[in-house]
Amino acid sequence: MVNKNSITINNRSGAHQHYAIFNKPPTVTGSVSGQVWSNVFATASTPQGQRANVSVYKKYYAIVGYSQDSPRVGVQVDVSGSKDVTLGSTESDGSTVPGTTLQLLVQDGAPQFGDDSLSDEAPTDAFEIQTGSDFTISEAKNGHYLIGLGGTRNGNSIDGPAAIFVPEPNETYQIEPVNTYYVTVGDYTKGSLIDANEIGGTVVTIDFDEYSSGQVTVVHNDWGQLVIQEQD
Repeated sequence: MVNKNSITINNRSGAHQHYAIFNKPPTVTGSVSGQVWSNVFATASTPQGQRANVSVYKKYYAIVGYSQDSPRVGVQVDVSGSKDVTLGSTESDGSTVPGTTLQLLVQDGAPQFGDDSLSDEAPTDAFEIQTGSDFTISEAKNGHYLIGLGGTRNGNSIDGPAAIFVPEPNETYQIEPVNTYYVTVGDYTKGSLIDANEIGGTVVTIDFDEYSSGQVTVVHNDWGQLVIQEQD
């Protein structure tokens, strides 16, 4: 199995361009206050005729933090804590290995992951975050509490948020990452919130489940189009 996805953007548009790379929001089971947002995971300032390269490893993190305002497109996210997680899996004999389960605590108005070990219970391809009764929905919204998914470009440490949402109390969230990414054209800020459905300009969808090599080149041509080419 390929343990990372690689995107090369070949700028043949005839002008200097700025690009943003972000992932499709994960599948989240549990009641979410608002929508599940994507974050701009990487940006690239790329002169005409040059290439930008972005790798994203299939290593995942649970994140907790805040947004600088109520979640909407362009709002910046600050990650205050993260934990390595393992997704649930199915063995060759059909037995299942549960994914990581974490506990979200709120102390003195600060959301954080608990240090106590919990029994791992997440289903296949997911990890889990459990919330308690130590905050209210209003406190989460007004305090801009966020939890979600973090990713890595080097395979060793978290690089930033990939998707977030506002938690509710007394919930069990099962978070299943999706192997789909987007490339768009524009001057975006790394870590800020983005929604593929609200992008008015050029955007291309890359579903890596369709590309066994895990390597894709996106050509930005002089018609202003983003065109996918799989690499061998």
